Amino acid sequence: MIKNNKVEEIRKELDLDLDLGLALAEAEGNLNHLARESNSSDWQGTITQGMTILDALNAVQKARKAFQQIKQNKTK
Repeated sequence: MIKNNKVEEIRKELDLDLDLGLALAEAEGNLNHLARESNSSDWQGTITQGMTILDALNAVQKARKAFQQIKQNKTK
């Protein structure tokens, strides 16, 4: 029974890691798209909106890098 509990605990942790990794990748991809669009000549948004997109992209990239570091530290 203890072995099954441990397996379930590991499975939940892996599922959480996968969910977080996928969510970060999706957010980063969407923000990259918006960043490219905001740099196009036909962009209709404001400079503030463009800067906000870039700030959000930077924050997601930092979060993804921190998450990768956490995962690496877990495997050591």
